[in-house]
Amino acid sequence: MPPLSGLEAFEAAARHLSFTEAAKELNCTQAAISQRVRGLEAYLSRQLFVRRRNGLQLSEVGEAYLPGVAEALNLAAAATEGLRGKNVPRTVTVSAPISFLNLWLANRFGSFLSDNPNVSIRLNSAIWTDPNAELADIVVEVHDVSDLDPHTPHLPTENLELVCAPALIEQLSTTTLQNVMNASRKIFTQGRHSVWERWATDLGINLDGDIPAMKVDNSATALEAAAQNLGFVVAYSSYCQPYLESGRLVSWSKATVKTTLCLALTGSPDKPLWHPAHKVFGWLKHEFEKEASST
Repeated sequence: MPPLSGLEAFEAAARHLSFTEAAKELNCTQAAISQRVRGLEAYLSRQLFVRRRNGLQLSEVGEAYLPGVAEALNLAAAATEGLRGKNVPRTVTVSAPISFLNLWLANRFGSFLSDNPNVSIRLNSAIWTDPNAELADIVVEVHDVSDLDPHTPHLPTENLELVCAPALIEQLSTTTLQNVMNASRKIFTQGRHSVWERWATDLGINLDGDIPAMKVDNSATALEAAAQNLGFVVAYSSYCQPYLESGRLVSWSKATVKTTLCLALTGSPDKPLWHPAHKVFGWLKHEFEKEASST
């Protein structure tokens, strides 16, 4: 058998396609990783990587070898934890918009936690941006779908929905949308993507009105305020869904605006393949793809 240190160096370098990043993960020098990988290649009499000026690429042999090595390291880790008599907690940190966590993830995550009771989860709520996103294992962000790699898992592109409490919807059937907007309180969600401005521009609506707007910093707060009959909100369709299904909010279909924005699962976890972050990532990827295929 080749040395374990060589197998670990190969697996880490293959995930990152970088000796430097593998060295950071394994707490050693870049030269040590390179030496260990070369030692493994000498042992196998096969080249595992194609070294290019702009980075590494797995050779055909490396691609064939990686799944078995990753599985072996996974089994070794599991056996070690079993020998110690308990599962060693490994926290998985997810960074995502607070509205995504509250309105999309919370009512779906129970199935994953039931199947994986020993996985420790930390949810970092981002309002506009998460200052600690670089420390997260998994990141969910709003992106324009045209800017994403074709293989990036993402939810369907969002519609902007005009929603309000049921008591307010009657106004929209008796007068024009512009008149309603002029005479009603609007609850603005401040953030990187100006949803009210996008919506108004698309429909040709003037957002100036007689009643001062309420301003909040996230969609979850805005939607709850609207459910309390405080005014109108424009929000992403995925965030509105729980409120619409419960009947606490209603939308006016004639005021729906399509966008190219979506919630995307950006980047696979920067952890060994046996780390539970990959379980969480795989579950989220499956849920995103399932929802995308149902639209």
